[in-house]
Amino acid sequence: MEEMMPAFALRYISGPQLKLTVSDEHTVEAASLDEALRTRSDWPIERNWPGTCAWAKNPGTSLYHVEAWEGTLLA
Repeated sequence: MEEMMPAFALRYISGPQLKLTVSDEHTVEAASLDEALRTRSDWPIERNWPGTCAWAKNPGTSLYHVEAWEGTLLA
């Protein structure tokens, strides 16, 4: 039996904090969250401890103005 790859929801977020907007969304099947985010960006990836969500954030932005691809594991 063929094993299915996990699916991840990816979305592009940008803007000033408290007013972030989503301008693009995708569902991606990949072996890992890092691999899924790499399909959209080569920015550095930061993930939560359990590994269920992460983002690839543009290193040229700050905490006050964000540009990133955000990913979450779909259950």
